[in-house]
Amino acid sequence: MLSLLLKAIYYFLTIMSFLIIASAILSWFPVKSLRSIYKILHSLIEPILAPIRKMIQKSIFGGSHMNVDFSPFIAYLIISTLQRYIAVFLMQS
Repeated sequence: MLSLLLKAIYYFLTIMSFLIIASAILSWFPVKSLRSIYKILHSLIEPILAPIRKMIQKSIFGGSHMNVDFSPFIAYLIISTLQRYIAVFLMQS
């Protein structure tokens, strides 16, 4: 039962990482036809990125002078780390 739950979490994290990458790539292209897709992606990943943005702003790296949003990169790193721990746990059980 635990391995089934961990596999579901692993696949959910995989989907979230793809959504984060897709959203980051789409944000580079200001095409109006992609706007609706970007809004859907944004609504799915914003609950993950918003707390990371707040932590960055409170850190010494944050502030109003930041021109690049590093929260997708940090979220991707966190998700990848969690996936590795889950994969190791699944291989051991």
